[in-house]
Amino acid sequence: MRRVLCVLIFAVLLTWSTLVQAAIAIPRSYIAEYSTNDQHDTIDSALSPYKDLYQIHHVYSSRLFHGMSFTLKDDPATAAATSVGAGINPVSYAQTDKLHPVYTHLEQHPVIKHIYPIYQVPRPQWQPNQRNVTFPYSNNDVQIYDIHQRLGIQGQDVLIGVLDSGIDYNHPALGKGFGPGHKVKMGKNLVEPSNDEKFGIESLGEDDPFDPCTTADSGHGTHVSGIIAGYDPEKNFTGIAPKANLAIFRVFGCEGGAGEDTIIKAMEMAYQAGCQVINLSLGIENGWPEDAMAVVAERLTNQGVVVVGVAGNQGSDGIYSQNSPASGKHVISAASIDNSFYLSNVVQFSIITDEYFPYVPSSTTTSFPNGTIAPILSEDNSIPFGCKDDASITPDNAKGQVLFLQRGKCTFSEKLEKAKQMGAIAVLFYDPDVSSKSVVVAKTEEGNLPCAGIELKVATRLIQYLQEKDTAHPIRIGFPDEQKVIFPETAGRISEFSSTGPNYELDLKPSVTGIGGDVYSTLPLHVTGGWGVRSGTSMASPHVAGAAALLVNYYAEQKIDTTPAYIMEKLQNHGRLILSDNGRIENPVVQGAGLIQPYDSIMSKLHISPAQISFNDTASSTTYKTHTLTIVNSQDAPIGIALSNIPSQSIQSYANTSSFIPTEPVIKNGSVAVDLDFSSSTVNVPANSQMEVTVRVVLPDPRSLTYHYQMYGGFIGLTHVDTQQRLATVPYFGVLGRMIDVPVFDRGFPYLAVSKASDAKLDPTDSYVYDMKRRVSTKPAVVIRLLSGTAQMNIDVYRANGTLMGAMDGGPWVYNQRNKLSQENYDTSIAWNGKVVASDKTTQVPDGDYYIQLRALKHFGSVDNAMDWQEWKSGSIQVKS
Repeated sequence: MRRVLCVLIFAVLLTWSTLVQAAIAIPRSYIAEYSTNDQHDTIDSALSPYKDLYQIHHVYSSRLFHGMSFTLKDDPATAAATSVGAGINPVSYAQTDKLHPVYTHLEQHPVIKHIYPIYQVPRPQWQPNQRNVTFPYSNNDVQIYDIHQRLGIQGQDVLIGVLDSGIDYNHPALGKGFGPGHKVKMGKNLVEPSNDEKFGIESLGEDDPFDPCTTADSGHGTHVSGIIAGYDPEKNFTGIAPKANLAIFRVFGCEGGAGEDTIIKAMEMAYQAGCQVINLSLGIENGWPEDAMAVVAERLTNQGVVVVGVAGNQGSDGIYSQNSPASGKHVISAASIDNSFYLSNVVQFSIITDEYFPYVPSSTTTSFPNGTIAPILSEDNSIPFGCKDDASITPDNAKGQVLFLQRGKCTFSEKLEKAKQMGAIAVLFYDPDVSSKSVVVAKTEEGNLPCAGIELKVATRLIQYLQEKDTAHPIRIGFPDEQKVIFPETAGRISEFSSTGPNYELDLKPSVTGIGGDVYSTLPLHVTGGWGVRSGTSMASPHVAGAAALLVNYYAEQKIDTTPAYIMEKLQNHGRLILSDNGRIENPVVQGAGLIQPYDSIMSKLHISPAQISFNDTASSTTYKTHTLTIVNSQDAPIGIALSNIPSQSIQSYANTSSFIPTEPVIKNGSVAVDLDFSSSTVNVPANSQMEVTVRVVLPDPRSLTYHYQMYGGFIGLTHVDTQQRLATVPYFGVLGRMIDVPVFDRGFPYLAVSKASDAKLDPTDSYVYDMKRRVSTKPAVVIRLLSGTAQMNIDVYRANGTLMGAMDGGPWVYNQRNKLSQENYDTSIAWNGKVVASDKTTQVPDGDYYIQLRALKHFGSVDNAMDWQEWKSGSIQVKS
């Protein structure tokens, strides 16, 4: 979050902002992967003539990854003019990079296996709720106290890696120290000293992961660490695995993000340090598992490390909104539900007896005065906005009272200044454009009036009373000193911010659900006094990571060898199914296998593999329509099991099948279901043995569907034949439709426009004159809006007679995210600089008439099948040089 002076910023509490920054490539920066081990000296020698033309950031040398990250050191003025927008990822890179001697040598060197672009990983998203709570969770939700007390398992001898913003290891709940013998056993600081120094902070060096930042949004890593392993009996606070050790890798400074190469280096460090579990409360929105971070995270799991990451906080963005690195196949992706309770400062209103309501003071409001709400209404009988020209507010009706204002029409600093000028003692805000259960939280600077936000549903009751104009009984407000326990309406429901899956390969993501809404944990002592409540999948991930550590601890004590895949499957087998507001089961692409129940996972003697099923789309081969479940019974007695189909809600992915615009957020209350055909509906599994059961999906008649391309889903239930006790579940889902038939481009796209005004659509019948002699030249730009992710997109330049000149500078583009409905990511503009790439050479096209052809691979299309590409051809472009 950015620090803004003299401005009051409102964010929706419990609801994440719909504005999501798309992945942005760091200019001229790459990761080169070596094909064999220990080849860095070979590459270093080969590049010795050009040692001043590149800068190495990280060298990787482990079983995970061998290579280096680097930045080309050229005059920025020589960089390619291609403009790449959100969601479109250049992988063949700018032409000047391809001709750079360092890049050329690497691309042609036999040692080089692959070259990845480096994307900026934004600072982890979370919500500073400004609430306090005594217990992090209810044991009924998380089962961790059962594990601690009944089994004596608390994460002993498990080392958990945390890649984040560092930690306040002086916190009493985090061991009050750093190094051997402390909870925070080891760590590294990967933040450049200059990042700290610009905040007036002296860098502590690369061996100290302390978080020195004092900005309002500091402490993300400290909060995450407390969820995993914190313990403070005075606060009655117990993290998930309180006796685990932590290895902290500080990758985020006091502002901004970090490059993927830095995250990957920290992953390597965590692996080399011997971490058995790694938590990644970070990521970029990327539903493709081929992203570099996802690739390395997957390799970590192959080396025996349990890796947990966030599903993402893009719950308003619709399908395929999963995040990398958690998009890796065996990486555990954590969705979020809201916590069951929290303690909160509360406000009481004289007109609403025997009730109290949560409120959220601004970041600089330490106390809110008791008083009377000014009974002011605008001319239209609505609550005023309180802007400077608001004539409804005067000193006569506002002085000495609390103003009740709604959000909108002007800046919040303007509202506060108006209130101060009119003599008000404080301001109470509400947001009319959020859900009724949402509260707004204010981020303010010193010197403003006290202010706070309340829920819309409470504001609605106050508005109704004010509109009745009962002046004989004014609304008095009071703020008791004692905090109250709040039981939110959303308890146990999927958090509004939690991202929807699946990934673009139609693998199930998220994997499971943790508690991420309203989570109480540690914060830096030097920023907030040490405690606070935050929300985000950043909080759900450490819940799951801590639980995974408990399983690792248990199986180690039992001397049972396990794998990360086994740990993930055990958590999935025994998840608690999550219900929506209407009482029906949420789709697996929303909740994964459900809320983790680690005690059940440990105590159950059943293991079902695979622990999740994708039936893919209706066009996929019969291979995807039938799966074999292996049921392992590790107890000393046989067990009879009945298998059944438990349908969930279906998800309407697209608004309709004429426009194919994805719904944002998804409409997830559909009733479409499928039948499952089991090879045997009951099985008797012998003691310490296993059996296989085949399950086949039976799809409905497509003529019976109101909406096509719905994502159906549900769970295979395994129950005891005698007691009817549910023993395990396996989530499944699929798509009712052929994904290859979904158009890649939205209607009216692509089109040709002027590069500096992508909304200036050019008439396809006109000839665009590209005058390259102009000092400030505009360029022709292809404007694209993707309805579906596409694994590859090519843009070629042809003469008017159809002769291919070469590829447009900057392509091809692979593993592209779809565009969204938000203005910031509605479409993508790619400008042409008049150059083409042919035979590994770049040339300026001569004067003449040309056109641009764009080809995008359809979902699940084959690059070798011309019918699997969607094509577009521009109008004429007349080049003058």
